[in-house]
Amino acid sequence: MANSTMSAPKYPKHPELYIDTVTFLVENCLFKVPRKILEEESTVFRDMFLLPQPNIAMIEGLDDARPVVLQGISKDDFESLLKALLYRQHGQNKGQDLLTHQWVSVLKLSTMWEFGNLRTAAISWLDTSDASLCRPDPVERVALATQYDIKEWLLPSLLALARRPDPISVEEGRRLGIETALKLASVREKLKLESVSEVSKRLAVGDRDSTAARLDFTPMIQKVFELQLPGPVPTPPATREGARKLRSARRF
Repeated sequence: MANSTMSAPKYPKHPELYIDTVTFLVENCLFKVPRKILEEESTVFRDMFLLPQPNIAMIEGLDDARPVVLQGISKDDFESLLKALLYRQHGQNKGQDLLTHQWVSVLKLSTMWEFGNLRTAAISWLDTSDASLCRPDPVERVALATQYDIKEWLLPSLLALARRPDPISVEEGRRLGIETALKLASVREKLKLESVSEVSKRLAVGDRDSTAARLDFTPMIQKVFELQLPGPVPTPPATREGARKLRSARRF
């Protein structure tokens, strides 16, 4: 009687075109992506893949029934990251069809999971002239620079806010955070009246004079915010939260 449990034939795997995939579950949506691109681009994913693997029955990420669950990650954010990652390597437009808020999502997750090249691409796109019509405003740029350690954005954005005639609004203060808003307010207050002729001058209550837009607040900003002169900006390490979320998943 023939054996009814014949094993599948063993064929050799192509060294480049037999692609291992990983399945993720994010907000009740499944994503299946090539594992190699995550290993090559993210030090966090690379380190996780190198960890010893448990029993195969316990490994998550192998199929739809056992996905890696990414808790606390937005589906839209994850989708934007994957689009930018895959389009940059394989697409014709290199991710140029992503909108500004999607590039902010890319910046967020690429910083969290140490996608160094992708983080650089996100910062570059958000900072280019091509994005000028939808580039984040100075308040948003300060908030992003503070949250994601983009030192080269801080001084120009703070200078723009210090020079503008309108004061910092309550909503903008919430976006900036209380500490940054108070420091910026202290910089804006550092105005003094200097006599440029024998005609007497006096201070008066009213709207800010337009000449403030030409003042150089740079030294005061550097002092109040303790900013160093711009230089090479290293990629910041992944946040503890991002690393924790990945390490909480079973190894695959």
